[in-house]
Amino acid sequence: MPRKPTPGRPSGQYTQAVRLFRLFQLLEASPEGVRIDDIARELGVTARSIRRDLKALELSGTEIEHADVDGERRVRRLRTGRTTEPIRLTRYQRYSLAAARRVFDVLAGTPLHDDVSQFFARLIPAGDEEGSMSERFVYIPEAPKNYRKLKDQIYDIYDGILRTFTLQFQYEGGTTPGPRKLEPYALVLYQNGLYVVGRDVAKGELRTFAVERMRRVRVLNNAPFKRDPSIDVSKNFEGAFGLFTSGERQHVVIDFSPMAAPYIEPREWHHSQKLTRLEDDGLRVEFDVPNLTEVVGWVLRWGANAVVREPPELIKRVRDEHMKAAARYAAPEATASGA
Repeated sequence: MPRKPTPGRPSGQYTQAVRLFRLFQLLEASPEGVRIDDIARELGVTARSIRRDLKALELSGTEIEHADVDGERRVRRLRTGRTTEPIRLTRYQRYSLAAARRVFDVLAGTPLHDDVSQFFARLIPAGDEEGSMSERFVYIPEAPKNYRKLKDQIYDIYDGILRTFTLQFQYEGGTTPGPRKLEPYALVLYQNGLYVVGRDVAKGELRTFAVERMRRVRVLNNAPFKRDPSIDVSKNFEGAFGLFTSGERQHVVIDFSPMAAPYIEPREWHHSQKLTRLEDDGLRVEFDVPNLTEVVGWVLRWGANAVVREPPELIKRVRDEHMKAAARYAAPEATASGA
């Protein structure tokens, strides 16, 4: 029985190996670079397939760069005629790089992780006698997200950000799930998860979207946008306790027990925080935030070792959550024993 062709891939003898050879030829013949969409049309495959092929060429030793030429984003092969000084690293610098490399493991399955891995492989080759330094630094992330099945859509998000094209997608989550069009400005890494920040076209204001909740992502090549120089994504989160930035600024006061104080004191939980030792060796933490959503979860994780003093809204929200949780454990003894 003849084998059915895989969607998005030409049937017959036009294998990936042949396509890689043709791709290499196109790059050789285009010193100024060529658009990925043009390559895809030339070879009769999707842009996603071309991005994977470019990665395969890089892994084989071909140096590829992305460059803006005449206002267009293009890919081209780096010429080898240039002479560069080798990068010489001390043992301590190699260890620092190996440690930094481990932190990127939370992004496994993303193009960012692939690129960083290739970069570090060049600086610290696997056969290097000091390559085992990565085993001397351990990073234990808290519940990282799994992006291994989302690589293609993350490539599209990259394209939108780097080439300033509008993204179209279906969002599963938030207060108003549904179709979206977004002018993407930046990726944000928060608590080991990736988020896209950009201007929601329909609402005309900045919004934040979790990457794993974005479905059927598409780059709208016919809908470029001009970045607003007044928008600074990093400043958008200034003063926030996490990702939630909307709301009026409120003063937060929380008292922690002597048991929790040693775990609270060494860390900077918020840039505006003020720490005060209490008479019982507990610790008072004060800071100002525009939104209490993530503060509630933070206080709850400390259980009875944290007591909110201000503001009244936070007191109520934390108390209500504790009462709801206690109610779930208030089953009669007879029920609990199975009588």
